[in-house]
Amino acid sequence: MNADLGLAAQLAANGLIAGSLYALLGVSWGLIFATTKIFHFAHALTLAVATYGAVLVVERAGLGLPLGFVAAAVVGCLFGLAIEVGVYRPLRRVNATQLNVFLASLGFLIAGESVLLILFGPEARALPGFAVEGIAVGPVAFTTIEALWIGASWALVLALMAWLRFTRWGRAIRAVASNPDLAQCVGVDRARVFVLVFAVGSTLAGIGGALIALRDTASPFMGVQPVLAAFIAVFLGGIGSIPGAIAGGLVLGLAENMGGLFLPGHWQGVIAFVVLFVVLVVRPSGLFGAR
Repeated sequence: MNADLGLAAQLAANGLIAGSLYALLGVSWGLIFATTKIFHFAHALTLAVATYGAVLVVERAGLGLPLGFVAAAVVGCLFGLAIEVGVYRPLRRVNATQLNVFLASLGFLIAGESVLLILFGPEARALPGFAVEGIAVGPVAFTTIEALWIGASWALVLALMAWLRFTRWGRAIRAVASNPDLAQCVGVDRARVFVLVFAVGSTLAGIGGALIALRDTASPFMGVQPVLAAFIAVFLGGIGSIPGAIAGGLVLGLAENMGGLFLPGHWQGVIAFVVLFVVLVVRPSGLFGAR
């Protein structure tokens, strides 16, 4: 019985660790989707490119891990802006449908992953420079990297929520996400807001990618799984709701890991989609979405 409780506590802790990162990535993608209505699948490429930026700074240039995180944030921001200005904005000018925009995003992701594969090869790259130590709290064990995942993810998410609530540009973003036509009528420049949400969301994705590479590795295809989890978290929580994306990320992380009590580990992906299906059947708008 004690062994079962210990296993449940460990799986719950693993779920909170993964859920914190899902929440960060869910917020980063959900902010873009709620404001622009673009199903930004190329967000996965932004995450991977930014992570390689961190690897180059730390591994190749030897400039230290803090500057590696700065590089991931800056590269993610600039790459996200390049996608908005170079891909999505021209499509909006010709009144492309949402399907056209989605296919362009998917094609850009596939082409970009191929370029990363050519440039860096298929081998995984580590992001060195962080002292990894084990931490035990009762029956629960985790590493200093996983503690960093939780601390950094929540610090960034809470900072974003405060910025959206208390700043002029944060209120402009919420206005465009809520009613873009009315926001434009009162003088909000939608084009600037779109640029801003891509910059902020892509910066968060870049930092998230660097956090992933600390524990795992960087690879050309590393962005798809975590960003897919971010999609699910956003739809679980409710589109347009930052607290919903956070809650969706936590629910997803806990469901995937607590499912280990009953199912093998390779069923995690299936559990994610089952949870999404059940929630959307019971509450189609998501946990925090408006009915």
